[in-house]
Amino acid sequence: MIRNYDWPHDIADIASVDIIGHELAYFKYSEVKDHETVLQKGRDPHKLDFFVLMLCSAGSIHGRINLEEHDIASPSIVRIMPGQIVSADEVSDDFDASILVMSHNFIENLLVYINGQIPIDGRWRDNCVTKLGDEDMKMQINFFNIMRRIVRIKDNPYRLKMVEHLMMVFFYNSHDILDAIKNNRPQSSADILSKEFLALVKDNFKKERQLRFYADRLFITPRYLSRVVKESSGSSAAEWIERYVVLEARALLKSTNMTIQQISDELNFPSQTFFGKYFKRRVGMSPKEYRRRG
Repeated sequence: MIRNYDWPHDIADIASVDIIGHELAYFKYSEVKDHETVLQKGRDPHKLDFFVLMLCSAGSIHGRINLEEHDIASPSIVRIMPGQIVSADEVSDDFDASILVMSHNFIENLLVYINGQIPIDGRWRDNCVTKLGDEDMKMQINFFNIMRRIVRIKDNPYRLKMVEHLMMVFFYNSHDILDAIKNNRPQSSADILSKEFLALVKDNFKKERQLRFYADRLFITPRYLSRVVKESSGSSAAEWIERYVVLEARALLKSTNMTIQQISDELNFPSQTFFGKYFKRRVGMSPKEYRRRG
């Protein structure tokens, strides 16, 4: 139903990209930035079905990961999980980063090795960008350099296994860093409630757009929910629900071959006409026009 971003097809012919089949790719932003296909994919909202690690080594980038805005500057590392929607709004002229792209299958196989000891999905979704200190940055640079050297040993039949074990080292080290962040950053009750609300929205926004549903699940009143979420995030609960619906619609229009009627049905609108009016009121153009503009 969803035509995901086909990264092997888009980057396989770029000489500077190192690839292991459909499992993993390694490249630097500075090596692919002149390829329009790659840049266009980054600018538009796209739902990914692969895992991305990006080590920012120079400059900065302003973008969104699942609606949340991020100003990402060197030195930092970014983790993007399968299923998240990403876009890049502004990229500085001096920006550069080492980027690892890993298939969903690669990550699932890796989780078998880790045996559930590290909660990659939830922990990493909540901490997708980490600012690095000097020592951590040196460690990550070494990791990415070793990774690239292994990926380039094309005549080694064990290079995929070598990469898997190297990624296990990365996961364990990152888990330790995220534990430190969690222990040093106290959360208010409003922040906790907002996170619980947003988790519910992510799971239910396609079918449930009424504030009452979420308030009932959290055992509070809609008015209190809206006030607390506004206090914590700067936007009301209703605005967050609307954003998720619109972002999903935009991603489906841009990155799938679903018809507008199918997208309307996917998002549980009563009719295509209703969906079209809803979308135009919030985006400023009809779904058809938004898709046509590329």
